[in-house]
Amino acid sequence: MMYLKRCFALHFLLNKIFTYKTSFMKKNLLKKITGISLPVLLFITMTSFIYKNVEIKTVTGEILDMECYMNSGAHGPDHKECAASCISRGEPVGILADDGKVYLLIKGKDAAAFAEAKKHAGEMVTVTGTLSEKGGVQALIVSEVKLKK
Repeated sequence: MMYLKRCFALHFLLNKIFTYKTSFMKKNLLKKITGISLPVLLFITMTSFIYKNVEIKTVTGEILDMECYMNSGAHGPDHKECAASCISRGEPVGILADDGKVYLLIKGKDAAAFAEAKKHAGEMVTVTGTLSEKGGVQALIVSEVKLKK
């Protein structure tokens, strides 16, 4: 009988020790998983906010010099030479879309695409770029320009 009591006591003691150890290991593992997953979730959330407003847009219309267009509404074939002159002097460049909207054209990572747009002042082109809207101003960060035929 005494042997059974000792075995039971030893079994009870060992069970408590191992239960505590596995419980401690589970808590420790949970801390490690939380420590890793929390920064990953934070990174994914921040990335989604950063790229939320990115929209690739293609616009077909006439390349404008914004100075003349905003001052007097000048555009079209009769204004082509003046537009080319103004743009070569560094005046802002825009595009008057077929639907009547005007977008400011901005140089992006591909400076050659923006330079190509400037060469077609007063002409009909198709511009593809990233749409950016801030404070009521719509702009296209130019990535591709094709002459409309």
